Amino acid sequence: MDRFRVVAPERLCIYEAELREKTYNFIANLNRVSVKSGYPILVDLSQVVEITAAASVLLFATTNTAQLWYNNINQITFKFPTESDNKIGYRLIVKTGLARALRAGSEDKLNELIEKNAYFQSSTNPAEHRLHTVEMLTSRKNFHKDRLSFLSTGISEAMLNVSHHAYKDPTTNIVRIDERKVDIVDKIGERWWQCAWFDSSDDRWVFIICDLGISIPGSYKKAEYTTSKAHIHLKEAFSLGNSRYQGLGRGNGSEDMKRMVENSGIYDESILVYSGGAEYYYDSSMSEPTSTWLPKFFQGTLIEWTLHAGDYDDDKN
Repeated sequence: MDRFRVVAPERLCIYEAELREKTYNFIANLNRVSVKSGYPILVDLSQVVEITAAASVLLFATTNTAQLWYNNINQITFKFPTESDNKIGYRLIVKTGLARALRAGSEDKLNELIEKNAYFQSSTNPAEHRLHTVEMLTSRKNFHKDRLSFLSTGISEAMLNVSHHAYKDPTTNIVRIDERKVDIVDKIGERWWQCAWFDSSDDRWVFIICDLGISIPGSYKKAEYTTSKAHIHLKEAFSLGNSRYQGLGRGNGSEDMKRMVENSGIYDESILVYSGGAEYYYDSSMSEPTSTWLPKFFQGTLIEWTLHAGDYDDDKN
């Protein structure tokens, strides 16, 4: 079977409104052709001159899903930028390790990313992978004990959010393929994709986690959820005590994710969330978070933190 060629936009970004629609259209096309239609694909990234961190993780999640779905590492293949023809694209895609992650289309290859402490990783095991992620981050930069506590708790809650919420609606998990109904969890598990790196210029970590599940607003409000009110639902979900597990002793998970920013003190830190048709943003300079409705979005949730290592003396705090 001939490969269906999909050419990426030169700029892939979900942060900026003018680039978001093209990026989401590209991602949606990949998902439609590779998963729902089953065609083998060649993704041409050779002319990309900008791909931001969040867009990189979303591309990783989308292509890896198709590879795992069909148990075929070559379900999606790639044409990457070369250093001689596109030095910027080569640095952003090949040198960062994104190219390697995009080709990690099997459990063995994904485990290799974890074993080698690659920036891009994927897992279905929150308890085990939280420890590995924190160890990886702290091996590259010392954290103040308070910052480490916030980091560990926030990452744990983000990963647990996937297993507790993201894939718990069976109607959302079902994809129709050639008249067959296939459950995504049966194929890839309750999976998330992540990326983490240290920005030495600002002395801070960036951590991104993405899933392709029901979304935070969809899980939180269930039958009441509408995309037009997603920004309201998302802000409520990140308020203290709100959870889909009402009355069951939970409800602080989103607050724990946000607390890393609230307790930052003098540091410039932030949390950014895309989920279910809304963008949520909160940084250490703000008294209240913002939550904005988005006309174009992807299915699932992406959370991005910037977190300072807090490498300072105890007697100064």
